[in-house]
Amino acid sequence: MKKQNIFLAAVVTLIFALAACNSTSTKLPQLKTETDSLNYAFGLANGNDMKMMFAQDSDSVDYKTQKFIAGLKNGLAGKPDENPQFAEVGGQFGGWLNQQKTVGLLGDSTLKVKYSLVRQGLINAIKGEKTNMTPEQAQEYVQKVMTERHEVRMMEKYGANKEAGDKFLAENAKKEGITTTESGLQYEVIKQGAGAKPTAEDQVKVHYEGKLLNDSVFDSSIERGEPTEFFVNQVIPGWTEGLQLMPVGSKYRFYIPQDLAYGANEHNPQIPPFSTLIFDVELLEIIK
Repeated sequence: MKKQNIFLAAVVTLIFALAACNSTSTKLPQLKTETDSLNYAFGLANGNDMKMMFAQDSDSVDYKTQKFIAGLKNGLAGKPDENPQFAEVGGQFGGWLNQQKTVGLLGDSTLKVKYSLVRQGLINAIKGEKTNMTPEQAQEYVQKVMTERHEVRMMEKYGANKEAGDKFLAENAKKEGITTTESGLQYEVIKQGAGAKPTAEDQVKVHYEGKLLNDSVFDSSIERGEPTEFFVNQVIPGWTEGLQLMPVGSKYRFYIPQDLAYGANEHNPQIPPFSTLIFDVELLEIIK
């Protein structure tokens, strides 16, 4: 999945004084907790975007940083943008933050925003000094931690789905005709074809029907009466692996563990998080 820019995707609340230090000097902050690190990394990742945005201007880095931070404070205070260029960008960023007062850092109400760390991350990145980590590492860190926190919350709410799936797969693996791969994917051959097997880079045409463990159908090209075409490496991992096992003309049934399907993602209302999925798949053609 393509990574989204944190500036555009994040939701942040503000619980801090606006009359913070006016200095725009770089320094290495003390990051004592995960929340500290998230705030700083958030600022650092977004500051790098600002640095690239300002790169074409001939003004000094200090001037641009000062104007940006001044605009940021105005935006946080709910003041309208009064200055062009750097102050305007800062004002937009601060105004965007200010609109999220009822939401926690990156949408997590349990994470307190620490403005001084966000601000220092922005300054350090814009100036390219004392960054503790690269902007890429900062963005990866934020995404990793927030994904893990999301999975914990989803597990608390939907953990029973994972338990039911694990139990089903353990029993299903004992049945005759069921093959379990190293990844945990299970499949059975309903009809074995004699054609070529696709690679991950191939485009294929298939007919399929997907069900939950309770036999409810959540998607079916068969019901629509029209096969589906896609690249093998552009679907969920269970499909990508399973399709490469199938000769053209085959029909297999896949039993896909939640971690090879949609995991903790709330994919759609018909597929709850941590759901084990069952697909009947007929490989009709490798499209050349």
